[in-house]
Amino acid sequence: MRTAIGIDIGGTFVDVVVADELGLRFAKAPSTPSAPADGVLGILAGLIGRREIEPADVARIVHGSTVATNALLEGKTARTALVTSLGFRDVLEIGRQNRDSLYDLGFERTPPIVPRDLRFEVTERIDAAGDVLVPLSEDEVAAVAEKLVEERVDAVAVAFLFSYLRPEHERRVRELLRKRLGDVPVVLSSDVLPEFREFERTSTTVITAALRPVVGAYLAALERGAEKLGLPRSWQIMQSSGAVMSADAAQEEPGRLLLSGPAGGVQGARAVGEAVGERNLITLDMGGTSCDVALVSDGGIDWTASGVVAGRAVALPMVSVHTIGAGGGSVAWIDAGGALRVGPESMGADPGPACYGRGGTSPTVTDAHLVLGHLAPHRAIGGLAALDVERAREAVERVVAKPLRLSVEGAALGILEVADASMERAIRVVSVERGRDPREYALLAFGGAGPLHAVSLARRLSIPRVIIPWTAGVLSAYGLLVAETGHDYSRTLLRPIANLDMKTVTRLVAELREEGARALAAEGIGEREARFSTTADLRYVGQSHEVNVPFAVRDGVVDVDGLCEAFHRAHEERYGHSAPDEPVEWVTVRVRASGPPAKVGARRRAERSEPETQVRAPVWFDASGPVTTHRLTRDEIVPGETFHGPAVVFGEDSTVVIPPGASGRSNAHGHLVVEVGS
Repeated sequence: MRTAIGIDIGGTFVDVVVADELGLRFAKAPSTPSAPADGVLGILAGLIGRREIEPADVARIVHGSTVATNALLEGKTARTALVTSLGFRDVLEIGRQNRDSLYDLGFERTPPIVPRDLRFEVTERIDAAGDVLVPLSEDEVAAVAEKLVEERVDAVAVAFLFSYLRPEHERRVRELLRKRLGDVPVVLSSDVLPEFREFERTSTTVITAALRPVVGAYLAALERGAEKLGLPRSWQIMQSSGAVMSADAAQEEPGRLLLSGPAGGVQGARAVGEAVGERNLITLDMGGTSCDVALVSDGGIDWTASGVVAGRAVALPMVSVHTIGAGGGSVAWIDAGGALRVGPESMGADPGPACYGRGGTSPTVTDAHLVLGHLAPHRAIGGLAALDVERAREAVERVVAKPLRLSVEGAALGILEVADASMERAIRVVSVERGRDPREYALLAFGGAGPLHAVSLARRLSIPRVIIPWTAGVLSAYGLLVAETGHDYSRTLLRPIANLDMKTVTRLVAELREEGARALAAEGIGEREARFSTTADLRYVGQSHEVNVPFAVRDGVVDVDGLCEAFHRAHEERYGHSAPDEPVEWVTVRVRASGPPAKVGARRRAERSEPETQVRAPVWFDASGPVTTHRLTRDEIVPGETFHGPAVVFGEDSTVVIPPGASGRSNAHGHLVVEVGS
C-alpha cells in the first residue's frame, strides 16, 4: 500500500493523517490563517524532514480547506461583475423576505458580493417553457464587455432568466466576453446550477465566480509547493457534499468547497460508526473556534440541496451541518446585563487561550478545562509548550470569577455549563427539530475539544452511548481519506407528476449519468467502478419547499406509484403529516456519480505514548468539589476490558473526560465506547 495523506485546515490547527502499510499516524501544527498554504506546506516539509514520509512513496493527497469559506466571511473575494437579463439587475439585493433576526429593527442584510455598479443588464428573454421570446442583443453584450475591461474585473457571472431550460444565450455571452476579456473567468448559471429559483441560482453563480481566482491561486500555491517537496502535484479536494474531486475540478467549481472541512469530519464519523457497529450517529465536531453538529441515519449522511454560508445563499449539495461559535478557544465574557456568555469570539491559534502563553489574556473554554483538572499541563498537543495553569486561573478569576463573586473553579464550571447549553441547542436543531429522537442515536464526538464535553452533553439529552474515535483530534483529516470520489448533477422539471411524461425523466437521468461518467473518467474511475444514485425533489402542488426521495430507473421505467408513496412517508417523518390524496409535483432530478472510496486501514501505527505519570489527581466535575480521578493514556486501556469513571483519558490529539457513573471500553481499533449512565 502506497502512502496516502489527508490534510484538514481548521481555525486553530492543521491536521494531517498519514496512511501506509504500517497503519495510521497523524500530526498537528498551528494553522496560519494569514497564509493558509504556508501552514499546509510547512507541516508536510516537517514530516519529510523527520523522514516520517518519503515523497516518492506518496500516491494520493486529499485536502479539506477553509479557504473558500474564509474568503466569503472576510469579504476577500475577487472583484466580480454580473451580467443578467434586462430588469433583473437587483435580484441579489432583493433576495428573500425571510431574515435571521425577525424582530431586530436594526437588522441589515449581508451586502451583495457584486455592487450595483458592477451589475449589467442586457436585452434577451426566454420564457418558462424554454422558448426564446426576445433574442440576445449581441451589441449590448459588446458594450458591457468594454465596461468590464474598464472596471478591471477579475471574474464575471452570467445569470439569465430561465437559462436552466435553454442555456444558449448564456453560452453566447461567454463566447463574446472571452474574446474581449481573455483569461478572466466567465461563469454561467446554466453550468453551475441548472435549477429554478432565480435568487439562489444567481447567488450561487456569483459566489462561484468570485471564488475562482481566490481558490485557484491557493491551489496553485499548493501545487508549486508540493512539487518543490517532491510530492504529487495533483491533489483531491473535499466538497461540501462529502465527496472528493480533483483539484482541477475544484478550481472550476469552488462554490462546492464551502463546507469542505465539516464534510470531512462527518465522513470520518460515519466510517468510525461502521467500525463500532453504530449506524445512527449524532456527530459533534468541536475544534478551537466552532462546533459542527450533523446526523448520520442508517449509515447515510444527512444532506441538503441548499444552505446559507457567511450570510449568502448557496444552492449546492452539502452535508447538513449546524455550526455554532463554540470551541476550545471561545472566549468567556460578561454581557451588559451581568450574564455569563461564551463565544462566538475565539482566540483561535494566535494568540490562543491564556494557558498557551502566547499573549492571550481572555479566559476560554480550554482555560476552564485546565483549571478544573480536565487537562494536564504537561500533556499539551499540537506542538505547543506545556500549558500554563496560573495564566488560565488568572484569566478566569479576573474576567468571570470576581465580577460574579464566584470561586475560580465555580466560574470555570459556569463557563463549561454555558458552552454545553449552546451545543445542546445545536444538537436539538439537527435531531428533535427534524423529527429524530436523540435517544435512538449514539453521540460521536471528535475535534480537539469534543471528547471533553461528550458525556456531559449526552446526559443532558438522554443519549445512551458516546463514541470517541482514537483519531478524534484529526477525524476530519481521516474522513478525507475514506470519502468517495463524486460529482453531483441536477436539472429542474417543475411539473405535476400526473402530467409528466416519464420518458422526459429517463432521458434526463441518462444525460446526467453520461455527464457524470465523463467526470469520473477524468479522475481515473472507469465504467466498471462508477456508481450512480438518483433522487427526486418532490412537493405537494402549491408548496414552497421540497423533500428529497430516492428513486430508480429500471429497464427505462420509473416506478411512479412507489416514488409517490415514498414521498408521503418522508413528508410524514419530516413534518408530522402527509396528504396522500393531494397531487405531487416533481421539481428536480438529481444524480450523483461516484467511485468507490479508497481502502484505508483503521489500525494505529505501532507507536505508543508514554504512560501517565500522575495516575490520580483531583478533578472537578460539578460544584460539589474535586474528586480523586484516575488518569491514563489510550495505550493503557486493554481492548475489550471495561473501566469506570471518574477518569480522564489522554490521547495524542484529544482528551476524554469520563465523569462518575459512566464506563468505557476500547474496541480492537482503539475507539472508545462510553456508556453514559446516570
